[in-house]
Amino acid sequence: MKLLGIITEYNPFHNGHLYHLKKSREKVAADGIICIMNGNFVQRGLPALLDKWSRTRMAIENGVDLVIELPLIYGIRSAEYFALGAIQLLSATRLVDSLVFGSESGEIDYLLTIARVLSQESPYFQQQIKKYLTKGLSFPRARESALIDLLRVDSNYRTKEILKIKDIIGEPNNILGIEYIKAILQTAASIKPVTIKRSSKNYHQKELSGKYASATAIREKIAQDQLRQVKAYLPPSSWKILCEAAKQGKIVTGNSNLGIMVLTRLRQMKTEEVKAYHEIDHGLENRISKAARYAGDLSQLITQIKSKAVTWTRVQRNLLHILFGLTAKEFKEMTGHGIQYLRILGFNKKGEKILGELSKRTNVPIIVQPADFLNEIELNHPDPLIKSLSYDLLASDLYTLCYPELSARKGHLDFSIPVIKN
Repeated sequence: MKLLGIITEYNPFHNGHLYHLKKSREKVAADGIICIMNGNFVQRGLPALLDKWSRTRMAIENGVDLVIELPLIYGIRSAEYFALGAIQLLSATRLVDSLVFGSESGEIDYLLTIARVLSQESPYFQQQIKKYLTKGLSFPRARESALIDLLRVDSNYRTKEILKIKDIIGEPNNILGIEYIKAILQTAASIKPVTIKRSSKNYHQKELSGKYASATAIREKIAQDQLRQVKAYLPPSSWKILCEAAKQGKIVTGNSNLGIMVLTRLRQMKTEEVKAYHEIDHGLENRISKAARYAGDLSQLITQIKSKAVTWTRVQRNLLHILFGLTAKEFKEMTGHGIQYLRILGFNKKGEKILGELSKRTNVPIIVQPADFLNEIELNHPDPLIKSLSYDLLASDLYTLCYPELSARKGHLDFSIPVIKN
């Protein structure tokens, strides 16, 4: 069986995702699809619109065969770590031949070139990054500028190629695709990277138009109580699942309780404690502590913290790390152990066969029911599997507190909701 892997958040699953699935299967003549999907919190540092089981249903009912959860310790970090965790999971299956991802570029050769250069991290490249960071640029912008400088001093690259690469590294899905390839190179994974050109609108576009719309635009309309307007941009099964969640008060938008949870945590902390978290340096801890005294919600808090060098999305992730108590030390220790398990969220009939083969091939534990491994959340457990899994379960417990419906804010759902089957 020829299997392809995809890495996604499906926040929510829309027509553009359906197009990607169909084209991916055609591109590599795949017999089956294994999807690595974020849990209840997404990479940009916010709760997902729908819980991981609803998004798994969307995936399975639209052609994905097996869904594996990306552990929280990878899922709420920068693109580099997000990609690394996802690639390690796909590699750990020992079944996946190819990774197919969407990109604005649609040109794998350029993406491969950039990934190879970034993987080498030459002294000159690192020196240039530091130079641009000193000038106040954010890390992504500093790295882009350093990359262009590196290519300009390399006689192998012509001006036309450099300009092309400059355009490529400015687009979000290109960047993520480059990180996937970089992770494949760095881990020596036997996975072939393949890209298809995105047909949907710009990643950040907030307007609905044409056949496809960005997930950002869809979430924006839902947050504005304009649910009916997004129907045309979702497959029928996704629309049905979304409506079910809306009726049950289980849609999480920007008006959630996340800000109160974060502020509650911050107002109990000393500034020195804030400094212990990943990426919090150069006095950022002072801005965070000061902002926490005056902000009344998440938006106000981030507005007072962000700067030219520290982006809105990075602040969102920083705050989420603080909420979960995931310090720089915790991240380093847990990711240092590598992938500890494959948490299965759902599968169809073909996926069930894939799961059977997976159990024969992989050398890491397969988790279908968390209760087989632990009875309660143990964040300080010495076993890295128990510890990482505990953070995934904690994410579910905190996520439900973001629901508008009070009766839906239940905990320990990972122990009561069965694996999704179709």
